Amino acid sequence: MTKMSEKRVLIIDDDIRICRIIKNVAKKLCIKSYATDNPALFELTRLEFEPNMIFLDLQMPKFDGIELLRKLAVQNSKAAIILVSGMDKSVIETTKDLGTSLGLNMVGDLQKPLDVDKIEDILQRQFEPVKSQTPSRYQVTEEEMLQAIEKDRFVIYYQPQVNLISGKIVGAEALVRWQDPSRGLILPGEFIPVAENNEKLIESLTNVVLEKVLRYDMVRIDGIQKLNISINLSAKMLNNLSLPDEVANLLATYKYEPNRLMMEITETGVMGDPVLMMDILARFRLKNIKLSIDDYGTGHSTLAQLHQMPFTELKVDKSFVIQSMKNEDAAAIVLATIELGHKLDLRVVAEGVEDQETYDWLKDVGCDIGQGYHIGRPVDLKIFLDWIKEYNFKLPRTP
Repeated sequence: MTKMSEKRVLIIDDDIRICRIIKNVAKKLCIKSYATDNPALFELTRLEFEPNMIFLDLQMPKFDGIELLRKLAVQNSKAAIILVSGMDKSVIETTKDLGTSLGLNMVGDLQKPLDVDKIEDILQRQFEPVKSQTPSRYQVTEEEMLQAIEKDRFVIYYQPQVNLISGKIVGAEALVRWQDPSRGLILPGEFIPVAENNEKLIESLTNVVLEKVLRYDMVRIDGIQKLNISINLSAKMLNNLSLPDEVANLLATYKYEPNRLMMEITETGVMGDPVLMMDILARFRLKNIKLSIDDYGTGHSTLAQLHQMPFTELKVDKSFVIQSMKNEDAAAIVLATIELGHKLDLRVVAEGVEDQETYDWLKDVGCDIGQGYHIGRPVDLKIFLDWIKEYNFKLPRTP
């Protein structure tokens, strides 16, 4: 959000009526605004006016909005950007994704003809007073991570996965967190990219996760029903021919049934030699360890990988699942992925189930497994075990 004392809106549109409508709404909300229909003066205007928000028309005679987005990215603009257009929704969504990939703050869009109430809502939300200052992101180092591993500061959180038809819990994804004594709980987005820059570091971190999951096996500890546990495996590790043996040895050490373990192949980083990868993944399957291809649909996973690799599960990327109830293209991708997975005899898991509407829709269209905040958030082992008991107690009893 932007501070109240910094309310400035720049409108770039060749239609003077559009400019007038947005300016009138801004004036009503005591927001200073400036409108121009000359994209050629855009750079000078932006630098002089220093807007916090920019309403940007996608189609103008001399420049188009995408060209202006590139200029904003080069200038490292931090302004919130609202796209204004009468174009097809798919074009707008693609442009927003492009802006985000360029590092811009894309906060929404307005379809022509304009809805005055929506303009007011956007402005009010953007200029709501700041209640708390977000702390600057701390950059972790490889050395700090190595020290954290040595001092046993990484903990495992579990997020449940349920059968969408029966509602029964069938598994969980094991997610690593860093419990730092001074900074509190650090989420993986801050340290996984650092670990993946160092082969030995990501291997050490993965071993920590695997050992903790196997050592504190909830079935052995608490006697609950047998659940599949998914563990993320970086593609950077798929160059080690001895990896399947190392995992199998750990399973034997902790007397953990191999077919309860699901290795999720993450797509971060470039996969290495496909022949080597096929060798390793096939040997995992020979040892009865299951394999899941993660984030399917984002462009990192390919049909060739699905065809050539011995996967047992396909996970639909949560970005599509979250948007499926409001975006027809996202819903179409989810549907196509479910159909493809089933034709390849794969179990299909939808991540990002954030509400009952999405849960019900996925159930109706035949998705097998759901995972997301609506079902359960990632929690530590003790809380997860209590959650399972409470969840199972609430399930309707079959006669």
